Amino acid sequence: MRWKGYKVMKQLRNYTEEAVKFYLERWYKDADVCQCETCRLDVMAIMLNSLKPKYVVTDKGALYAQLDDFDPQVKIDFMTNMSQAARIVKNGPRH
Repeated sequence: MRWKGYKVMKQLRNYTEEAVKFYLERWYKDADVCQCETCRLDVMAIMLNSLKPKYVVTDKGALYAQLDDFDPQVKIDFMTNMSQAARIVKNGPRH
């Protein structure tokens, strides 16, 4: 079924990657880690390699993926992962 005016998303997206970008953009500028692009991307890569991917194809799937954002434990796990990734990069920058 297709509703009038409803556009169906037709691309594969990793919701976890979008969430990492969103939170990292807000948190990273205040982090005690090098602010260069290489270090920022290293933090993202470490995070994405340790978090479970959530692939979606439709807008409805993206909405279901976002429901986890309301779980406090998911946010705690996410922030813990971000701190650990930043510590790894801070202790061994590649630039």
